[in-house]
Amino acid sequence: MKSKIVTPIILTVSIASLIAWKLVENKQTIDRNVELSLTVNTVVPVMIEKPQYMELSEKISVNGRIDSENEVAIYSKAQGIVVRKHKKAGDVVSRGTVIAQLENNVIRENLRLSELDLAKAEKDVERFQNLASIGAVTVRELEDTQISLRSIESRIGDLQDQLSNTTITSPTSGVINKDYFEEGTLLSVGSSVVDIVDNKALRMFANVTEKEVLKLKTGMEATITTDVYPGSAFTGRIEAVSPKSNDRYYYSVELALNHPKLQPGMFATAIFNVDGNNRNTLAVSRESIVGGMKAPHVFVVKEGKACKVAVQVGISEGKHIEITNGISPDDTVVKSGQINLIDGTEISILNL
Repeated sequence: MKSKIVTPIILTVSIASLIAWKLVENKQTIDRNVELSLTVNTVVPVMIEKPQYMELSEKISVNGRIDSENEVAIYSKAQGIVVRKHKKAGDVVSRGTVIAQLENNVIRENLRLSELDLAKAEKDVERFQNLASIGAVTVRELEDTQISLRSIESRIGDLQDQLSNTTITSPTSGVINKDYFEEGTLLSVGSSVVDIVDNKALRMFANVTEKEVLKLKTGMEATITTDVYPGSAFTGRIEAVSPKSNDRYYYSVELALNHPKLQPGMFATAIFNVDGNNRNTLAVSRESIVGGMKAPHVFVVKEGKACKVAVQVGISEGKHIEITNGISPDDTVVKSGQINLIDGTEISILNL
């Protein structure tokens, strides 16, 4: 009877022991895997390069917008109904081209009557001058006729200006960018008529930093490129440099452009060759530099390890940057893989 009771107990204890042993073994396996996952490969693969002497010239590249040198908004100087629309948006105009004609019959009639009054007033002044010479009229009466004459002359001048303003002409040459009227439109004094853009005399405006502005001056040429004409380069010349920065500490540079392909509103890049002439200098790839331009460093390979070295940088051009101090042509510099490096890290070179 007792053996029948003991046997299940022993079996239960054995099974529990087996389960406990299996759990312990599983935990040990998990702990080993965790340790392996935390193990860091202390040898970092990198790509290297040798510093080399290259012909570099300092270039400043800035983006900006091309605008017209002359953008004129024309407003009506007279009030009247448009009786004829001579030009519309998209038309090319020259200085003096008639754009619109306003109704002016009333002004013309007033001018005709005033000219008749002028002729009469001139005769009155002449007659009173003769009478005054013999004492037949007083000086005051002569002065009244002269004042009347000057008043009529002034009125005629005003009417002539009003008549002239009913013919709206272009004050400059260019292309009408937008018009604001049609035949039959009633224009008031100050109403918008057209916007004219001079697409031949162009300007490009760009912002440069305080360090860059010290290297630029009026008359300096720049190479202008645009996405609209890939592979094409145009020439610009600095017309003005702002003497004061804006709120974001950028200085404005104005360049004059003159090329029929370029149009107002295009975005472009201006590239200034600051040095003017190339110079032979020690350089490395820009990607070799770590720490940014404020605290530049490179990793130099020494006895299979990466050693962090402070360098001084100079001009940059494209993918390369000048090194003025810190390394020599005999050094080997890490070109890629620096993100995993600290001073003294063992490395393996991939591009041997």
